[in-house]
Amino acid sequence: MHFVYGIAILAGLGYGFFLEREQGLVRALAKTLPLVLLAIAAWLMDAPWLLVAGFALSALGDWCLAFAGEKFFLAGLISFLLAHLAYARLFFLGQDQVWSAGPYFLAGAVIVFAVALGVFRRLRDRLGPMKWPVAIYTSVIAAMMVSALARGPDPVLLSGVALFMASDIALAFETFPPGTGAKPMRWRRWFIWYAYFIGQALIGAAYLLR
Repeated sequence: MHFVYGIAILAGLGYGFFLEREQGLVRALAKTLPLVLLAIAAWLMDAPWLLVAGFALSALGDWCLAFAGEKFFLAGLISFLLAHLAYARLFFLGQDQVWSAGPYFLAGAVIVFAVALGVFRRLRDRLGPMKWPVAIYTSVIAAMMVSALARGPDPVLLSGVALFMASDIALAFETFPPGTGAKPMRWRRWFIWYAYFIGQALIGAAYLLR
């Protein structure tokens, strides 16, 4: 059902009209709809169930993070953690054993974990009681990226996962800013959404449009 996938793309790109709105039901629905549609498209196109689960869990995370409050934040964090685990398992199942034993994969894996560790060290002093949840989340993101690398040189999939990871990094700096007086950067909100959504769409394209 490429039609549903196309509608999901339009819904995701169109969410920019809601980015500057106050938090509320309409904005939450607009934010959640694109990933719901991607999950439906993947299900209708007989995609691997782990891809459907990744999209569905991401939609749940989007819904939770559309509202303020620690409980919503933690629920969103758990939802996306499970989505990353679903993707990591999905990518692991398609590993290229020859590629994953080679120098390019090993170099890429080292870079990914170095970036993840560097980001966590920059954030560590701001996290408070969220230190361990964020540490676990960061490790899972890195594992997802490495699992994608192990599939071999797939530019569509790797671009999608890299954008997803970049969005998470930007969101972390937005959520845990340096100092109480720091103001959120307006451009960062746009980058977070479009890197996230385009990344998800590319992950979908790697499985649905081939």
